[in-house]
Amino acid sequence: MASKIISSFVGPITPTSIEEWLAQCKDNFEIYAATKGEKSLDLTVKTKICLTGTQLQDSTAAAWWNAGRMEFLKLESWEEFAEKIWKRFMAKGYKLMALCAFFLCSQGKLPFADYAAILTEACNFMGTTTIPSNIFKYQLLFHSHTILLLCIMAIPDFNSDTITIDALISLMSMQWESIVTENPGKISTCPAPPSTPSLTTSIVSPSTVPLLTDSERTRLTNAGGCWKCRKVPTDPGWVKHVVCTCPGDAALGIAPGRDYVPVKTEIAESVFISYDPEDQPDKDNTFYADDNTLDESD
Repeated sequence: MASKIISSFVGPITPTSIEEWLAQCKDNFEIYAATKGEKSLDLTVKTKICLTGTQLQDSTAAAWWNAGRMEFLKLESWEEFAEKIWKRFMAKGYKLMALCAFFLCSQGKLPFADYAAILTEACNFMGTTTIPSNIFKYQLLFHSHTILLLCIMAIPDFNSDTITIDALISLMSMQWESIVTENPGKISTCPAPPSTPSLTTSIVSPSTVPLLTDSERTRLTNAGGCWKCRKVPTDPGWVKHVVCTCPGDAALGIAPGRDYVPVKTEIAESVFISYDPEDQPDKDNTFYADDNTLDESD
């Protein structure tokens, strides 16, 4: 049932979306209290918690609310319930992992707009105290595509100290569009598919897939398999990959790897590799780079 006071939470379950939704709930409760008529009832703690819980319409969050509803309604304040939501759906150390994702992110083969969006999301979540504007600008600039970086540095009056973040993103976006337009077919980009989460989302979202044991990792590595989908070359439909380029397994609830792009097999291994918490070693000793794939053999 829709509420006239707060909006529904339909996902995705990410630090940014949860933080924004809980803040909106709190603001809307305060607005209601300040503008309600004389005949309107005050919102009790139990009513606020009930309103918030019933608007958790993401399937995972809704199941959690239904399972603990009676206990939640006994809490002494709405803030306690909001804290329970936060703790339930955010992994331990999520701030440190989000910060890690921010500093390990680089444009690689991503379109500039996607790259800037990932950094912006992390910065908005961590706040300007943790990531000052100058640090954001340096990360955005020096981890961008090499050609884009050189074009920006070649601008005579460019000043990284005085330019604002919005102005820098706008400038780099226009430069990137110009580079791609002037070099058709020469600048390779691999936009992430809609099913692939952002860096922050994929790192801090809870996983229902059990962690591998040391013996399972050893078995998969020796067989040339993947630590993410748990498949090996002898399995039907196998395509050579490691964790970062894993196509995932929808039946088991395993999302695609961060650098997975649904392209032809012969070029699937040329995608840009970035940080992954599994950090699976490559059995064939293949190194990935932003623009080239280098193979070393003994």
